[in-house]
Amino acid sequence: MQLELVDEFISYLENERGYSDHTLRAYRRDVLDFIKLLQESKTELEHVNALTLRAFSLALKVQGLDVNSITRKISAVRSFLKFLRLRGFQIRYSQGRTSSFKKRLKLPYVPTEEELNTLIDTLKGEDFLSLRERAIMELLYGSGIRVSEVTALKIEDINFSTGTLRVRGKGNKDRLVPMNKKTAEVLKAYLKRREELLTKLNRTSNYVFVNRMGKRLSERWLFEVVRRAGRKIGLYRLHPHSLRHAFATHLLNAGMDLRSIQELLGHSSLATTQRYTSINYDYLLQVYTSSHPRATDKKS
Repeated sequence: MQLELVDEFISYLENERGYSDHTLRAYRRDVLDFIKLLQESKTELEHVNALTLRAFSLALKVQGLDVNSITRKISAVRSFLKFLRLRGFQIRYSQGRTSSFKKRLKLPYVPTEEELNTLIDTLKGEDFLSLRERAIMELLYGSGIRVSEVTALKIEDINFSTGTLRVRGKGNKDRLVPMNKKTAEVLKAYLKRREELLTKLNRTSNYVFVNRMGKRLSERWLFEVVRRAGRKIGLYRLHPHSLRHAFATHLLNAGMDLRSIQELLGHSSLATTQRYTSINYDYLLQVYTSSHPRATDKKS
């Protein structure tokens, strides 16, 4: 029964919330870890309370998990319990503090502008795979879209005349993001090779990024494409999210306001954008003190 409920929960996240495959796998893994604890302690779901989640937190700590991983798992379990309430289960647990662990702010890895320019400039070749690799890198860094949004991108979502892309973010919410000239040029070249491949295979596809068999490129393989590209120039920590971080951080450093970056990233909360971009508060303070009329030393 418990495992069936987990399946229903994951289906709900996929169909109602529009979560990516990567997120769904993580949520399933986290909730199953919690279910395992309940089975070992012979605890029914209806009897879950704050102490149960506290015990789960401590068990994870004993296993050697870091604070951020524990916090993520607890968050997944809370979402699961909230889902059960919507299904009519009488869960004793109520939202509140379940652990004394304090989540540390973990700044993401952000490659520099020079590193990314060097990386993209080293991606040569006019064949299908080379152009696909370069188009992916240009999109991730040039438009800041998510991995799931790249793999879900369809031909009709590209508007070369306006230089925009229509992408579907979390919750199946559509938004328009700009596409720079370099990205557009590489995409056009890639789409030509893509069409040649599909014609040779006698296949059709609405998805922009396909594999050598003409099927939609998976998120897992896209991660591998980025990792391989990074390793070529010694960027061993590079992954798709690094490029999204870099997109936002470099725009921020160039002077773009947070609200605009929030719209480009598709965040519903400005606070999320602030964490995402690893804001340089010293820089913001400098801008504030030099710009705000009541923050300067000038006499009125």
